[in-house]
Amino acid sequence: MAPSVLRFFARQTRDSQAAFDLTAETFSKAFEKREDFRGVSDQQAAAWLWSIARHQLARYRRSRSVEMSALSRLGLQPPAPSEDELRRVERLIAIEDIRRHIRVALDTLPPEQQQVIKLRFVDELSNQEIAERLAVSHEVVRARTSRALRALGANEQLLAAIETFEG
Repeated sequence: MAPSVLRFFARQTRDSQAAFDLTAETFSKAFEKREDFRGVSDQQAAAWLWSIARHQLARYRRSRSVEMSALSRLGLQPPAPSEDELRRVERLIAIEDIRRHIRVALDTLPPEQQQVIKLRFVDELSNQEIAERLAVSHEVVRARTSRALRALGANEQLLAAIETFEG
């Protein structure tokens, strides 16, 4: 969830360093308070983490208000993020967008094609290992993989996200 949380903070603060710091603080606080978590599902864990993130943002805004007042009284400007920091945040946001589009595109595939794609590209199994695991022929695995990759390659939303990332 780190890329999503980072994106949230980057959009809320418009400050890449603050976004990185808040993301780190959110996960640090979640780890520190992990014994307090009473949920059982991934969705409950995500909701718990988001509540921590919102609390961190509120704390940041309160402290930032004090800091900005002091800078204003002194006639100073806050330091701007470097180009490298901005590019890093933008790249992480783009990667998260691509991941979301990949998940959506994979959901459109038939289950047997989803399965071979997961085994091949997530679990990094060879076609022969996949064939053995699924008790099908090597040719069946190749055909399913080929059809799945063609379908993914024709998914316009996924292609647009990739083009945006590469552009």
